[in-house]
Amino acid sequence: MAQFGWAFIGTGDIARQVAVQIQKEGSCRIAAVWNRTAERAQAFAEEFGTRAYPTPEEALAAPGVEGAYVCVNASHHAEYVRRCLAAGVPVLCEKPFTLNEADSAALFTMAKERGVYLSEAMWTWHNATALRVKERVQSGALGRIRSVRAVYAFPLISMQKYRGRLLSPEAGGGALLDIGVYPVRYVYELFGAPEEMICRGSLRGGVDLSDRIRMRYQGFEADIFISISRLGGEKLVIRGEKGSIYVPHFHEGKGAVMKCGKEKEVFSDDSLLYGKQFAQVAAEIRAGKKESAFIPAAGTLAVMRLLDACRAQLGLRYPAEE
Repeated sequence: MAQFGWAFIGTGDIARQVAVQIQKEGSCRIAAVWNRTAERAQAFAEEFGTRAYPTPEEALAAPGVEGAYVCVNASHHAEYVRRCLAAGVPVLCEKPFTLNEADSAALFTMAKERGVYLSEAMWTWHNATALRVKERVQSGALGRIRSVRAVYAFPLISMQKYRGRLLSPEAGGGALLDIGVYPVRYVYELFGAPEEMICRGSLRGGVDLSDRIRMRYQGFEADIFISISRLGGEKLVIRGEKGSIYVPHFHEGKGAVMKCGKEKEVFSDDSLLYGKQFAQVAAEIRAGKKESAFIPAAGTLAVMRLLDACRAQLGLRYPAEE
């Protein structure tokens, strides 16, 4: 079968990581690219053996394009997803899907009206390890849940390639939308929407640097700490009356360990995470699906609603929302 052709709308660092894995995985190819800076688009195209186009619409209409990958700053996701949908091209949009639930809902409505596939790029839930953790928890293997703790904290703003975007309100920067979406989504996938959500954080220059989020459920709390300025590592621990599950680097979801009494079960998935995500989305698009079975619209909207609630408590609003 011929390789699935993607048009890349945006050619930044994440797009480059994706491109490397797509080439290694083999079932997809990059058929066209666009970036608002033509020189960067051309350099990306030369690196990955494709062609750069002067406008998004020309890239979307390029020969062999079957789907679009939107990987621009979060503040511009909604704009470029709309342009892809208007062109009738299926879309995989990088997380966070948009800045808020309202924008996300409008895009899914447009996709449904036009009969075009649309999904958020959340690689964690294309991975077998995360799905096995979810199955174990929801099957009752851990018994009654007692606590959930998640940490995702790295001084990303000290890294030049991330600093500008993460500290920019205009780009939709900050900890919550950039990395907080991962633990919030993970807890939501396991337990659904919480009965109550409490968010406290530190703001600087119009973005949040560190946040503590408490998602309250019947009988337990999920406590989340995220930071783009402090080092705390990345892990998720779920404790129940019968056992526990430990997930290091949970947003990648490559491995997890479940302990119940003397029994120990190890989950692992060494597949190319971006490559696997793109291959699975490509298969859904070619099968005529209009929505992802891995990341359905309802889940994306529910998580955006939770992130909106957090931002309201933080007093965080972006210029693009004015």
